[in-house]
Amino acid sequence: MKSSIIFRNKYTALFVLAASMFVSCSKEKTFDFNGDSVNRVYFNIGSYTVKNYNGYAFSIKHTPIGSIGDDIKAAFPARITQEAAENVKVSYAIDNSLIQTYNAEKGTNYVAVPAGILDVSTAELTIPQGRMNSTDSLKVAVPKEKMSQLTAAGYLVPLKITSVNGAKNTEVSTNANTVYVVISTKQTNLYDAPVAADITGTLNAVRTGWTATLDATLSSGSLPNMFDAGTNTSWYITPAKSVNLVVNMNGSITGITAVRFHTSSTNYYLTTANVSTSADGVTWVSQGAATFSIINAYQYIKFYAPVTARYIKLEVTGWRSGSARIMFTDFNIYR
Repeated sequence: MKSSIIFRNKYTALFVLAASMFVSCSKEKTFDFNGDSVNRVYFNIGSYTVKNYNGYAFSIKHTPIGSIGDDIKAAFPARITQEAAENVKVSYAIDNSLIQTYNAEKGTNYVAVPAGILDVSTAELTIPQGRMNSTDSLKVAVPKEKMSQLTAAGYLVPLKITSVNGAKNTEVSTNANTVYVVISTKQTNLYDAPVAADITGTLNAVRTGWTATLDATLSSGSLPNMFDAGTNTSWYITPAKSVNLVVNMNGSITGITAVRFHTSSTNYYLTTANVSTSADGVTWVSQGAATFSIINAYQYIKFYAPVTARYIKLEVTGWRSGSARIMFTDFNIYR
């Protein structure tokens, strides 16, 4: 699964939705807000929401080789509850005062996007007479070359309709007047869910003197079983729980491109782990939060930039639902 400057992930559905907004339909079914005789202008409230807000989410990863992630582009047409009797001009603004309210209600810690990073096009939207949506869209984007400037954990862009003009008995919706663009970021040196075909380098041939420690009592086997010639010997703990596994490779090794481990079968696969490296076992460098492919009992950690280390630590944080064990039969590296 090669990573590129743009890659698609669980948010793909959001991009399809956003892209569809660029295409205006000529006519839509008429409907009224209950008990409201005023023609209301609003941003669409759809099924794709962020924490029950009308929002669209994007993700960026900052890696040693550059910032990569979603193509941050979204487009929002203005809509109206009934066909416009006359042309309706719709004005909007980024209202960062809404961020505090959002955070308080949802338990988040989003911040405003710094000035000069967002590209926001179209100063005003127009809903033509006889239509129920604008012929143009409010378009928001972050240029790829500016992704690296977004270093906070999360950003919120509240886009609010501020006024409408041009038609009688037409007002801004009181409860559907804002859309939110959410941008999440993380620092990592780890690919998402790599498989064998993604791995570069040569599997390490000699593991003489390799040792390991675990902050849990073994239920069976011994830790050195990870370093023998095959996958017929193992260690495990039961029940499954979060553990810290530290591997000492008996000397500093340069140019480590990946880690491979084996969990006996797909009954015991891991899903997530925090990965750190160290030269001395005291000072640790976080490489990021790993996600693992679950298609094989061999699972992999791939680094964007090769690392030099004597110690590798896996803080296991996730495993197969219903799994009774955390189990390893083999652990090795690629160089």
